[in-house]
Amino acid sequence: MGCPEFDHHASRRSAVLAARVLALAVLFVISISAANAVQGAPAAPTGDEIAAKVAEKLKEIQTVQADIVASFSDSSSKNPINMTIRVSADRSSNITRMEITQHQVFEGQIVILDMKKDITTVYMPVTGQAYRGRSATIAAQLGLDMGSFDLDNLLSMDPAGMMTFKYLRQDKFDRLPHHVVQTRPKMDVEGYQLVWVDCETLMVRKVEAFDGQGKLTASITINNLKVNLKLNTIKLRELPKGTRITDVK
Repeated sequence: MGCPEFDHHASRRSAVLAARVLALAVLFVISISAANAVQGAPAAPTGDEIAAKVAEKLKEIQTVQADIVASFSDSSSKNPINMTIRVSADRSSNITRMEITQHQVFEGQIVILDMKKDITTVYMPVTGQAYRGRSATIAAQLGLDMGSFDLDNLLSMDPAGMMTFKYLRQDKFDRLPHHVVQTRPKMDVEGYQLVWVDCETLMVRKVEAFDGQGKLTASITINNLKVNLKLNTIKLRELPKGTRITDVK
């Protein structure tokens, strides 16, 4: 059974953007921020040292929450796409919630992935309606593989097996000293990322992604990043009052 209101270009585009933000945030941002044992080293840490610490620290992360301010280049527009997303994820319950808190068109849209129940819910604020169904069904509507954003799978990955790490320098961001780390995927994908890590708190504050030609394609700033905080799974599934839910078959 189709859902014309759900399967339109704007909904697909906003969900794709939200998923891209989540992928960068979890795979690059959280993994790098976990490498907190390099702070006390007398010399600049090497990429291998960072990767080893990341692999160990990832095992300890159970919950994540962050406000992610993102800017993406878009070939169809001269201006970048800017948005802010609140990402909350619980590893034990396998629930990830993405809420667009700032965007001129998609503000208020919510995507909830319940990987244990294999259910994805997408809430549209304009119509006050949510579409709920098997993740594969919703993914077909959006053109996304929802399973690729499973927090448990992402945090179980071995970063050293997927990418290389290179410590570049210390730099200032928001007037504070930061470590700057370069990551490159080992797979057959061109491009790289630069990650700014606060020297004192060891939290990631910024990520820039570049394509194979060195062109900036995405910039992400991480605010209020918290790990292993107490999350209410009921709240993670919560939709605004009065939401009309349509089950997609």
